[in-house]
Amino acid sequence: MLRLIRDLDAAMHARIEATMERRGILYPWWIPTTSFTGQVCCVLLALAQRDALWPLQPLTAVLLLVLVSPTIHFVFGGWLPWWIDSLGTLGAAALLMLSPVASGIDLAPALLALVTAEIVARDGVLPGGVVGLAASGLIVLTRLTVGMDSYGVYLLEVLLGGMVGAMLWWQMRALTAERNARASAWARATTAERERIAREIHDLVAHSLSVSLLQITGARHALRDVREASGPGETAEAVAEVDAALADAEQVGRRAMGDIRRAVSAMADGGAERHALPGAGDIAALVREMAGAGLAVEYDEQGDPAALPDAAGLGLYRIAQESLANVVKHGGADPRVRVQLSVTGARARLRVANPLPNGGRPRPDGIGSGLAGMQARATQLGARLDAGQADGEWVVDVRLGATSARGGLELPCGRTLWKAEPA
Repeated sequence: MLRLIRDLDAAMHARIEATMERRGILYPWWIPTTSFTGQVCCVLLALAQRDALWPLQPLTAVLLLVLVSPTIHFVFGGWLPWWIDSLGTLGAAALLMLSPVASGIDLAPALLALVTAEIVARDGVLPGGVVGLAASGLIVLTRLTVGMDSYGVYLLEVLLGGMVGAMLWWQMRALTAERNARASAWARATTAERERIAREIHDLVAHSLSVSLLQITGARHALRDVREASGPGETAEAVAEVDAALADAEQVGRRAMGDIRRAVSAMADGGAERHALPGAGDIAALVREMAGAGLAVEYDEQGDPAALPDAAGLGLYRIAQESLANVVKHGGADPRVRVQLSVTGARARLRVANPLPNGGRPRPDGIGSGLAGMQARATQLGARLDAGQADGEWVVDVRLGATSARGGLELPCGRTLWKAEPA
């Protein structure tokens, strides 16, 4: 039996809060329950003051007027407009006050204070003000018709009820604004995190596919050499080159799949194994990897890239990675590229340039998501990124710590750390 009562009580509380949530009211269940319970208690006490509680009299019917609204709200989950909801309580208070008590404080006007507080807290100051004026009018009318002692106290009760309701209403508005602000902040954070993960996966896939494409291109050239080979020794050497190129492509693909799985696992579970992220000091190894895959690349470096902050180093690495991938995709049949990096303290400049194919015409696909991602990374770092044509080349120029379009550091000149020509 006790368990059944607890289940019914929990179901009732859930129904009350669900009904209020549909109406955009964020009060807990006990606030409207307290209001309705207080109104019922006031009616019972007022009837007891008039000796109308038992035996039953026609005046006892005013209890039904007060019970209509909570029955509809709590039992049936319905909703009454504020002006209909307040009519029952106003009518019950008016009927009770028409039969004044012999002496003492009448509890019937307390109904008017409770209904005023409820309407203000639930529907706002304007509807509550209308109900409060109607309640005050009933008190004054009762004073002028049948007489009422201490009517000033009852008017003060209505005023206090309106003030309590206004405080609750403002509290609810503040809570609503805070929840909306949190929801907006959560949506912005979610969008930013999705964009970050999308950029990371894009960079991983683009780089791995670029290296694989270079390896496959080398394998295709080696197969052509097999067809043109004149002796067994030359054929065996060409086949070994094909096998090595395809093996490298397979290794890059497997490594990319592992990186993507770790990224997706971190997004889904949040507890994936941690791995050190690349930085500016790894750009040389990145260039060397691309050169080993067959890209004609020249790399110049000045300063200590490892001295850059981790976030700045990762951003420059990803921009260099995406730039090299774009060279492979859009650099034509014989892509060539020059990478220059200069670092002084917290300032850095990265420049990636490659000759434009097709007689110097820009690539047909426009900006693309790769450049948009690079621009987003540069913006996060507070860096300036310029990408476009210059003297027959496609140039990506990033300045970290620059204050103007021509600011930044001088690029290295004549200090080539790595240079590779296609086989």
